[in-house]
Amino acid sequence: MIIKPLFLIRNDTHHLSKLLIHFSTDNYNKAEGLSLLDAKNDAEAISAFLNEFRDSPLTLQSYAKEIERLLLWCIHIAKINISSLRRNHLVAYQEFLKDPQPKKIWCGPRVSRQLKNGAINPAWRSFNKGLSATTLNKTITILDSFFNYLVQTNYLTGNPLAVDRRRKKRNRGQLKIIDRYLELDEIHAVLNKLADYSIQSNHHAFQIIRARYIILLLFYTGLRIAEAAHHTMGSFVQRENQWFLRVQGKGKKWRDIPVPDELLKALAEFRLKVGLPSSQPQFKEKTPLIPMKNLTQSITTRRIDQILKWAFNLGATHLECSHPAKASKLRSASAHWLRHSYVTYLLDSGASLKVAQENAGHTDIGTTMHYRHIAQTDRHAATRTLSLLVNKRKKK
Repeated sequence: MIIKPLFLIRNDTHHLSKLLIHFSTDNYNKAEGLSLLDAKNDAEAISAFLNEFRDSPLTLQSYAKEIERLLLWCIHIAKINISSLRRNHLVAYQEFLKDPQPKKIWCGPRVSRQLKNGAINPAWRSFNKGLSATTLNKTITILDSFFNYLVQTNYLTGNPLAVDRRRKKRNRGQLKIIDRYLELDEIHAVLNKLADYSIQSNHHAFQIIRARYIILLLFYTGLRIAEAAHHTMGSFVQRENQWFLRVQGKGKKWRDIPVPDELLKALAEFRLKVGLPSSQPQFKEKTPLIPMKNLTQSITTRRIDQILKWAFNLGATHLECSHPAKASKLRSASAHWLRHSYVTYLLDSGASLKVAQENAGHTDIGTTMHYRHIAQTDRHAATRTLSLLVNKRKKK
């Protein structure tokens, strides 16, 4: 069996409706009466939902990917359409997401969907591997939005994921601590290893210089990698001799991030080393914020993640003997950990929750408050001398 991509982003509803119509399903969840959607079938309803995000290409891409995965599972495993999905189907699908089987059919390296001649790439797979708990939660959140949309437009009667969402609401009061961040010595280990690598290899000078710049850019601004990939050097703006990085983030919301002096220094060093004409960005400069070697095209979010994975692995080799636990942590790190590091050390440096919230672009200050690990060091120092030994207690 070969699983072919559905090319959902193209909204090929005719092709999709032909795939879904052959199942003997009961459409038990299909709402009766008039719908707010001009949709005669599931394929057209899906198209209407995705069309809501046509002005947000990154959101569209993310939502389309998750809906396509669900549809591929419906077509090739459950043999069911969207209007007939029940609660038990969604439970089974979540288990499938954790471990897609058989792996040779569902999982493989990330490759393009199409070959250069336009044909479907036979090496394409819907998954790279099973989803982690964090990624699974994001997937369910997206599918929940999808089903809610179909319910609100009176295309479906109910949301088969609603039980999951209610359970999540009951757990909102539980402690949540952000621990996927890099400590300063771990970041220095990566930067030091890149410096060593630069001396040893003259053939990859640009890649090494750029990797260092990406790490510093994300650490000193807290950018999401999508934001870093879709802005230019002209996003650096100066007001009254102070520099800000103006970015458009989630929900198309703009924010100005104050630029620390150390980032200005790193930016100037990067620009001069790669051959840009000035150490500071020019007004409305079109050079990508993170450019390819030609300095005219921006690299992709996927490429940013690959570069940082490579750099983190270099840093891990530097710590392998002296701090094996830190080396293991670095090998698990991703680009988003630098964003967590930014908020962590911004708060640790004395910034208020409000400043951290606005700089990071958190809609809810409750998200910023999850960075409670910054208080752990002081509490540990105050607690570490607790002892059952009488002599040790008297020394206090």
